[in-house]
Amino acid sequence: MGEATRAAAGQAERGSARATPAIRSALMIDCGSVYTKIALIGLVEDRYRLLARAQAPTTTTPPQADVQLGVREAIGEIERLTGRTLARNGQLIIPEQNDGAGVDAVALATSVGGPLRLLSTGPGREALSALIHRALGGLFVQVESLATLPPPPFDAEGQRTVAQTRALRPHGILVVGGAFGGARGPLAIEATAQNVARWLDTLRESEGESDSPNPDFPSQASPGRVLPVVYTGVADDAAPLASAVQGRAASFQSVGPLAPSANSLAPLNRAISALYDTTALLDIPGLSGLRSVANAAPIASITSLSGVVRYLSQHYKMNVVGVDVGANSTALAGATADGEFLPALHPTAGVGPGMGAILRAVGAPSVLRWMTLTTDENELREYALTRMLRPHALPSTPRELEMEYAFAREAIRLALHGPGSRLSGLSPLDVALGTGGVFANVAHPAQAALILLDALEPRGITSLVLDTAQLASMLGAAGVIAATAAMQVAESDAVPLPLGPMISTFGAVPEGQPAVRVALEFADGRQHVEDVAQGTLARLPLGLGERALLSLYPAPQIDVGLGPGRQARASEPIEGGALGMLVDTRGRPLQLPTATSERVARLSDWRQALGIETGERA
Repeated sequence: MGEATRAAAGQAERGSARATPAIRSALMIDCGSVYTKIALIGLVEDRYRLLARAQAPTTTTPPQADVQLGVREAIGEIERLTGRTLARNGQLIIPEQNDGAGVDAVALATSVGGPLRLLSTGPGREALSALIHRALGGLFVQVESLATLPPPPFDAEGQRTVAQTRALRPHGILVVGGAFGGARGPLAIEATAQNVARWLDTLRESEGESDSPNPDFPSQASPGRVLPVVYTGVADDAAPLASAVQGRAASFQSVGPLAPSANSLAPLNRAISALYDTTALLDIPGLSGLRSVANAAPIASITSLSGVVRYLSQHYKMNVVGVDVGANSTALAGATADGEFLPALHPTAGVGPGMGAILRAVGAPSVLRWMTLTTDENELREYALTRMLRPHALPSTPRELEMEYAFAREAIRLALHGPGSRLSGLSPLDVALGTGGVFANVAHPAQAALILLDALEPRGITSLVLDTAQLASMLGAAGVIAATAAMQVAESDAVPLPLGPMISTFGAVPEGQPAVRVALEFADGRQHVEDVAQGTLARLPLGLGERALLSLYPAPQIDVGLGPGRQARASEPIEGGALGMLVDTRGRPLQLPTATSERVARLSDWRQALGIETGERA
């Protein structure tokens, strides 16, 4: 069991309100930063299936400022779709009644309010950074370094440091004890303790003097609460730290030192998971009302997605990656057939308010390189600002759609290659699952395939699937309270649109020369043989649900996953998808031409090969 799954189970144990012995129906709620999604699942011929889903804007800002209002709107839509009564007088009916009204259980996932923001410090922070990221994998956490603060009064540089730290709006402080063989002992930990104590005093005083509203929820004034402190390290170093923060910190918790074994990482995972529940979720207006009807404490959407991906990888014995590009954050959850959990997260990069973080991280040219329509930096930044200020606004023109998809590519790449990511280079990548609004609402399914291919750059044979019902980020939360129901819905409804198998080659031959010959043998005796040239994308005729035996004959320099020049023949027929079968010979890593005209022509050719109309060219 991975750290994220353990965290979800731990939250369920702590927050369980009711244990329903026989669940006939369940309501899954995912409160996102922009939209709230709800799905009703229930028994159909003794098997759990998706009955209906709906979404409504998340209502956390004035004049509404109550997340329950958006939930009620979505529940009303489900009632209209199904003709089933779920609530009376604004209250859910629990449990399900004899006349079919109500539901037996409620599962709650959320990303509203943003990640848990931690300030990290301590003598072992740098040396143990890889283990810290592993321990926090699958949690909705943003970790920032805590600077050294000199004693007051502060000079101009100290005041800037305080202002920058306050702007992060931290939820807690993580202190990492010295690594074995590194800086440990009283001198190292005492210096850290003094710095943490100064920060606690400074942040508390600064917040107490501020009357500015909470930027996340403008209806609520800044509470000026003190921060909790979590320490991971040897017990001897915990005492001086606990003494220094006593009376200053909201709480102090000590867990054992980090080591490569999973058992040593789990205590910190559970401690930080609990902080997310008690601090990051504390100020979400109306969430307490949802918690009162949910069967378990809410879990972060990425934790929920991780549970589904782990289940799919174990069920199908494949390496699976789930990709969810949100408005404020982007989550990737990977799991191998051997049970290894490989998360990747960028907590502030997305295709809504998170566009600003993308521009700051990669710059406008990196986003513009994916555009075929004439767009300059000013127009791109204006669109990003509009999406940041009006997150519910949707792209409405071909140019806006291109900008949206370009930002999505960069958001995925930032998460994939960010600190702590263990997904980059995963091979083979057997299944790539796209979920969330970007993938569910693409203008053409080939656009979703291109986003996944351009951002993930898989090698070998990969099946591309879309979660058009946007269930994946809910099912992990449902699995905590109704494992059988979540598993059956995951199998039947969570991946309803297979885009098809993709063959991705790496290595290169001269442009225009055949990179690989692809042969398909159908059960009725038909054959399709096609040479795919280097640097191209091809779409082969293998219809949705149609099956054929696949043979690959690469050029000597080309690798299809078995080694350069090695041929491959599938032992079992492969099944086509909505896009048939795709072949990508553009090479790895993907290189775009630097000349604008050549780059635009190449992008247009790739899209046209997959059946996408590109419109005007730059």
